[in-house]
Amino acid sequence: MLTVRPIDDIVKAHLSDRHAVRNFPKSLHFSFDKSYIDIVTQIRTTEISSECVLFDSVQSVNETKEFSDPDYWIENYAKGEIDQFWIFGQNGQGDLWLLDFDHKIYFYDHNKEQMCKDNFVELDLNFEKWLQFSDLNKQLDYIYNTENEISEHYKAEFREKLNEISSTLLAKYPFDI
Repeated sequence: MLTVRPIDDIVKAHLSDRHAVRNFPKSLHFSFDKSYIDIVTQIRTTEISSECVLFDSVQSVNETKEFSDPDYWIENYAKGEIDQFWIFGQNGQGDLWLLDFDHKIYFYDHNKEQMCKDNFVELDLNFEKWLQFSDLNKQLDYIYNTENEISEHYKAEFREKLNEISSTLLAKYPFDI
């Protein structure tokens, strides 16, 4: 049975291997959600599910810095527009998870080629909802790894749970179910 678990349970299950705090550079001016800071400054990069790898604070700084190079973005994309996005994770296939100043979560499919807001899928999630989404994906991974397939029953249940996380998530879900 798939479950949308409380954030504290997800943190204990997947993010409990805490390390010495590694804060973001003082020169960094990005409006992070408090729960995001509390988690990523105390963990190492962690694969929550096959589709959701959460970067630690150091790797997120490095990834964001690398992808802030204008060559990754469509021509004439302003630096101010680029700086509105923070890369906080990936899915292991070259796709990225981003957040913006308003704490909205975006998915970037690398097949879209150059980066720009039009090539990002805004999922109507905040960071905590993304953690629930990641954990739900982990549960689906477990079913697949145990049964070598995902039955129609589990697919329907998964869709229902996505809807429980966000009423618009299923329509924007970036992967095949």
